[in-house]
Amino acid sequence: MKDKLIHMRDKLNDISRRNRSIRLLKLYNKWSFDLTDLDNLSRLSKEKASTAIVEQITHQTKNDVILLKPTINNELSMSLSRKLTDLYRNIKGIEDETGIHDFYLGFPFLSGTLSDGTFFQAPLFLYPIRLEKSNVNAQKWVIKIDEDGPQINRTLFLAFKKLNNQTFTEDFFDQAAELATKYNDEEWLQFLKNHEMNVSFTPKGISKLKEYRKEEVPEKAGLTMLENAVIGNFPQGGSSLVKDYEELIVRSEESNLSLAGELIEPQDKDFETDGEPSVAEKSNNNNPDILNLLQADGSQEEIIQVARYKKGIVVHGPPGTGKSQVIVNLITDALQQEKKVLVVCQKRAALDVVYQRLDGLGLSNHVALVHDEKNDRKKLYAKVGAVLEQNQVSFENAMNQLSSTSKRLSSQEELLNSIASALYSYQDFGLRLYDLYGLAKPIVETTQIVDLHEVLPSINKDFLVDISEKVYTYAEWYDRFGDEDFPLKERKTFANFNMKEKLEAIELLNDMVDKAKQAVEYLDSLDHEKITPAYTWLIKNKLEKIYPDLEDGTKRTLQGLRLWWWTSVSGKNIIEELLDGEKFKGTSSSEWLKIKKSLIIMHQLGKVTKAMAEEVDKLKKYLQDYKSKQFKNENIRRGYSVN
Repeated sequence: MKDKLIHMRDKLNDISRRNRSIRLLKLYNKWSFDLTDLDNLSRLSKEKASTAIVEQITHQTKNDVILLKPTINNELSMSLSRKLTDLYRNIKGIEDETGIHDFYLGFPFLSGTLSDGTFFQAPLFLYPIRLEKSNVNAQKWVIKIDEDGPQINRTLFLAFKKLNNQTFTEDFFDQAAELATKYNDEEWLQFLKNHEMNVSFTPKGISKLKEYRKEEVPEKAGLTMLENAVIGNFPQGGSSLVKDYEELIVRSEESNLSLAGELIEPQDKDFETDGEPSVAEKSNNNNPDILNLLQADGSQEEIIQVARYKKGIVVHGPPGTGKSQVIVNLITDALQQEKKVLVVCQKRAALDVVYQRLDGLGLSNHVALVHDEKNDRKKLYAKVGAVLEQNQVSFENAMNQLSSTSKRLSSQEELLNSIASALYSYQDFGLRLYDLYGLAKPIVETTQIVDLHEVLPSINKDFLVDISEKVYTYAEWYDRFGDEDFPLKERKTFANFNMKEKLEAIELLNDMVDKAKQAVEYLDSLDHEKITPAYTWLIKNKLEKIYPDLEDGTKRTLQGLRLWWWTSVSGKNIIEELLDGEKFKGTSSSEWLKIKKSLIIMHQLGKVTKAMAEEVDKLKKYLQDYKSKQFKNENIRRGYSVN
């Protein structure tokens, strides 16, 4: 049974030269996308984007594969995004309409000529994927890998089988599927060689698929493997029944498939010629009279009778034997039993015939003919409305509900349209809100929001980036120099200063910083809270009189007498301040060395801070007047600026 199902499935494959799974000679946006187009976005990268994507897909990674992150400032990325949009819409439309999702990564490619002279260029392996657009955090195109797993291009090899008289067993296709998960061209070539297919191959890395015009198609070409990688629609069957057959093939290994199995491998005992139902079946159906609105012969009535209790039947016959007539009678008989009926057909013309027959019977108002879900929607709603009108009791309630629902839909439509209009309308500054959303970060990642409402009229997209950079630079400078305690916060503007004046300001500030550091060292070495720069200024004259006699290694006339007099009389208060009021034991005591050192430091502290105070006057050119006075009268005098 499995072999029969495989044969039936393969018969659905289109092996004509129109099939992209056999002859992909030109790329169209709505059908295919060459992954090498992404390499132009990452020219500086060592690894090509196409190579990384192919490796992830062939190795069947469980994570989403990021294909493209379009940015509004990159026209190439936006162009590629538009191509992917065309491809996505077409593939989704096909799936919505037919239920078929033949979307794969084709890699690598085989090219050559078949025995009938047909040139082919097609994927060797097909990796089932789904193309999706994600708007989480930032807009991006991603590829999700289907769980079905990769496969060899069955359609191509069915063409080899038919036109080249080659034989490929199911084991061949199973082995090829396992081999597809290994990115190893040597194993691929050896596998093909083992099945009498000698393929030439020159490793060049993933390259763009060569496109051919009609006059450029080679008349004869050897079998060659090419490292092309294309995502797109590669049909593996002309009908959604392919998926059903594949499901039946899997289930056939576990069961006899019940009714489907009977149809595929009929047994004589299952199909009795009398067609009579069992006693239980007759009692369950109450055996109502058959309603034939169209004339029927004995065989047709027998079909209707059997259809009442059989879960499934197959009716076959040559053209003109009344198959459409039987279908109409089956519908009318089911309606008599208050059943709902769905009629489906692969061909539109067959449905039209059934509908016309029902219309001739006056039943068309109760039948909805849907060929296209969009174009036939209006007619369908009209039919529904006509049926509702026949029931006066429920009609008013139904209309009220319809009116209410329509108003809600209309309100939502207006809201959505207003949102769309706001998003996609260009503002005075030259950008759309949609563009701004693309440029913006998520609110959770935003550290500061700046209100631009007042300056919005003066902003446009041409210098938005320049303004953004300036704002960012300003913010960095403000973070460093905008604190309330920053010493130069209340300076005068430097805008009108020339380079010489700026250099003079830098030199002055550097000099003051150096003196401040010296003053810090002096104050730290004194370690005396009451001794400040202002105090050293008060005792400046006294310190200068004794300072020459304090220097080590200096011997002067009457030096000892002067030191005694200074420590006992003129400088006595200073000595007591250093000793915190304790009695001085004289210049011969051990404490004198420490006092002498402190006196020298106090002299130097007074000298350097006095120079700082004088230089502060020069800061008036750069600081507000009150600020320079504050530096001089408070910070320097009290030693605050060096704390």
